[in-house]
Amino acid sequence: MDQLQTKIQWYKDYLVLANFSPRTITMYIRTIRNYYDYLENRSTRIEDQESAQQYLLKRLSQGSSWSTINCDYSALRKYFKEILDKEWSLKKLPRPRKDRILPKILSQEDVIRLIEGARLYKHQIFLTFVYATGLRLSEALAITFEDIDGDRLQIRVNKGKGHKDRCVQIPQCLLDLLRTYYKRCKPKHYLFNGYKETSFSRRAAQWSIVQARKKAGINKTATIHTLRHCYATHHIENGT
Repeated sequence: MDQLQTKIQWYKDYLVLANFSPRTITMYIRTIRNYYDYLENRSTRIEDQESAQQYLLKRLSQGSSWSTINCDYSALRKYFKEILDKEWSLKKLPRPRKDRILPKILSQEDVIRLIEGARLYKHQIFLTFVYATGLRLSEALAITFEDIDGDRLQIRVNKGKGHKDRCVQIPQCLLDLLRTYYKRCKPKHYLFNGYKETSFSRRAAQWSIVQARKKAGINKTATIHTLRHCYATHHIENGT
């Protein structure tokens, strides 16, 4: 294994031991590989803050969003400090400021049309579940029957964002709907199963809402995360 691969493996091992999520680890490792690809095309191939700054500026010029640049920044900063044992001065290279962009919101009528436009009954229930709970996609996919407390009308979210557990209140009507869904689809372990008793996949979940939006004739942007924004906005509009 060459020196670069050794460094990347050290970084990956560090992130695993630091209990970063698999998705974050994948993104951080991808950033470091892209950074070294960038260095290969430079006359001076030095791992320093100047080259990191130029790499981020290049990413910005390519149209990358703030969240992407911020992820790259975090990956590089931790790599420099923990693996290369090099200085990372916030004065020389400040963290990018967050864009203040209002999320796109669907009306309650559009949400109903979207759910009714889902091709399969299972997809209708899944979209309803996300909208009624406000869960992130990864959180909704990981829910098992053990996480649902029907007596307290709560769902336990295990290791959500930041590896934090929390409980989410659910309405009685959603619980009744889930009971009907269970009798009809008979999922095992996960509330929304995929093949061979694995959880419903991210790709399948995203595909379900794309197809529902097309069938409902909704021209606005509508993703799983859009339903999370709708959940919060509609609660506020209704006086919660």
